[in-house]
Amino acid sequence: MTTREQDGAPSAPRPPLLELRQVTVDYQSRRGSVPAVRGVDLTVDAGQTLGLAGESGCGKSTLAMSVLRLLPRSAQLGGDVLLDGENVRDMSWGRLRAVRWASASVVFQGAMHALNPVRPIGEQIAEPLRLHRSTTPGAVRARVNELLDQVELPVARSTAYPHELSGGQRQRVMIAMALACSPRLIIADEPTTALDVIVQAQILDLLSRLVTERELGLLMISHDLSVLAACCERLAVMYQGRIVEEGPSTDVVRTPTHPHSIALAAAFPTVGDPASRLVTPRDTTPDTPPLLEARGVSVTFPGRGGTTTRAVSDASLTVHPDEIVALVGQSGSGKTTLARTLLGLQQPTAGEVRFEGHRLPRSARALRAYRRQAQLVLQDPTGALNPRHSVYEAVAEGLRIHRIPGDETAAVADALNQAELRPPEEFFTALPHELSGGQRQRVVIAGALALRPRLLIADEPVASLDASVRGEILALLLRLRVDLGLSTLVITHDLGLAWNIADRVIVMYQGRIVEEGTVEQVLLDPRHDYTRTLLAAVPEPLTGRAAATPNTTDPTRQEPTDDPTEVTGV
Repeated sequence: MTTREQDGAPSAPRPPLLELRQVTVDYQSRRGSVPAVRGVDLTVDAGQTLGLAGESGCGKSTLAMSVLRLLPRSAQLGGDVLLDGENVRDMSWGRLRAVRWASASVVFQGAMHALNPVRPIGEQIAEPLRLHRSTTPGAVRARVNELLDQVELPVARSTAYPHELSGGQRQRVMIAMALACSPRLIIADEPTTALDVIVQAQILDLLSRLVTERELGLLMISHDLSVLAACCERLAVMYQGRIVEEGPSTDVVRTPTHPHSIALAAAFPTVGDPASRLVTPRDTTPDTPPLLEARGVSVTFPGRGGTTTRAVSDASLTVHPDEIVALVGQSGSGKTTLARTLLGLQQPTAGEVRFEGHRLPRSARALRAYRRQAQLVLQDPTGALNPRHSVYEAVAEGLRIHRIPGDETAAVADALNQAELRPPEEFFTALPHELSGGQRQRVVIAGALALRPRLLIADEPVASLDASVRGEILALLLRLRVDLGLSTLVITHDLGLAWNIADRVIVMYQGRIVEEGTVEQVLLDPRHDYTRTLLAAVPEPLTGRAAATPNTTDPTRQEPTDDPTEVTGV
């Protein structure tokens, strides 16, 4: 670090922007003290980027929240947390309030949950300015406009509400809020989780550019080593509350030394790597008729001022018995709207959906019978499960709605067993918050399996899960096909997932199906420019950077606004 001379004498070297010395965090619970962080030492300086990797429950988010004392009351913080040399543990509440936003700020993981749904985004970006800076309303508006420009959002979007923005746009709003008071340190907690690969590449590029231009310090948290390596100079791997490996990103990704680092590096598939392919090629033109078929489906939504938005345009697809099909595309491409239409949750404006050769009925009673055969597995198990209902109640709900005869307890136990929650009786009384993310997703799957369906439509089933749990859920889907002959349509933006388990891939762009074929045909020899753009945006695990930055002139560079799939909560 350089020193400056003042009055002829060199000044003392400036302390690191962030320094953690033997930091510990223990949670007090009914079981006693539970250690979450155990003696962590880390430093981040201005203009530096540090990635903190690890699976769910390793303590990485707890460590990040300790920097600004955002931990719950049940947490006990030990060690030293130094911001510009000042110990956060010794700060008064007034001083701490001044430090938050102004010296260091946090970009939280779930933008939709972190943003106020009933306030325009411009007002929410302005809030920290009004709280921490004495400035005029005109100056606040000017600063909000400047921030929107910095995160590449149109100034006109300042009056939009969170539900009117795409996932990537909401994440940009979170970054704008974090930058509002010009902090020197940004803590980004899983900022790209559940974002599609193109938007993910844009967000990573934005964060890297801001660090360079503004000399920020960035502490970025993720369970995905390739994402961290794409924008961080150094990586630290956390396991069971401890830092088990730290070094330059390329070294940690290419030649990890700790067993947990090796497992993380190997957890995410490389498209084209035979070792990542979990299924053998199958005949994609069987003589049997399709189980599910969409014929020329279009879906149009009314917009503001009498306008309309076409979310799906003339889409046709098939899912055959004993087949796994991946429907891929970025946020706003229309894939979730199409999935809802396939389930009868959304009526098509044109075209038709057929199941076993029969057109989908319109009456509520007939649709209920159809949904016993075709079940939906939602992306977010936390949102899908009632926090007050036990696991037993969650799985039994479908049995009761459809009035399935027989022994309810045995049916629930059988479904949990099939979802690999064993022994099932030990989970009967558990509440969602007492389960891990992977266990919650298994409960959602068990609720679908209880009705003995023939088709699963899984909407981003592993988007928010860490590496090892992701692999477990994908293996479960494959086993269900073998054991139950279950067909699956997986809605995803994750091309690695498609490479892992799908027989065929269907690519959707701006409401249209632009390419389809076997996994090998589509992902190894793409024909459409949009498919090539998707593949180019995937971070390369071995290089630690995106294979190519999406072309700024490509239409995919501009994220959709007023996306009807966002507005309607699908």
